[in-house]
Amino acid sequence: MSRVRSAQLFPALFLILFGALLLANNLGWFIFRWEQLWAIIFIALGVWLVWRGLYPRQTESRDEMLWGFGEYAPDLANKTIQHESFRHGFGEMDLDFTRANFPDGENAVRASLGFGEIKIKLPRELAVQVSARAGFGQARVFDDESAGIAPTVDYQTNDYATASRKLSVRASVGFGEVKIVR
Repeated sequence: MSRVRSAQLFPALFLILFGALLLANNLGWFIFRWEQLWAIIFIALGVWLVWRGLYPRQTESRDEMLWGFGEYAPDLANKTIQHESFRHGFGEMDLDFTRANFPDGENAVRASLGFGEIKIKLPRELAVQVSARAGFGQARVFDDESAGIAPTVDYQTNDYATASRKLSVRASVGFGEVKIVR
């Protein structure tokens, strides 16, 4: 049984509601004023955001976590990291990989956030390739940083190509800050 995907459900429900309002207006059941549209949009968006915030869930892929509002800091101690993806709506995302397990080969982590701050802590001994991006805000990888509109910082350890265990990290935020530290 598939789960309800709020990102797909919201636009569909909005179109149905909007179409029903226009039809009711055309049939003369009530008078629809275009000024009412903004109120309907804001109410529907608010209800959807509250619903997503109250019911964080794991998505259909077992390796991808999707959350809503507030602080998101999963316990990654002793977790085997191979191909993981983390998404969050608003707030803080704190991913500490210092006590996680990385098998031999190339492993990958993707982290994305709408608004707020992503902080990713990586083990010192692990070879890494990192890309940090922001739509508007700040991107920082270790000692390199960029700020403003569409800042990007890319970094790769010298031994990445030859390392037996390595991690590729892609982190992005719409508005806010991405910080990658050791």
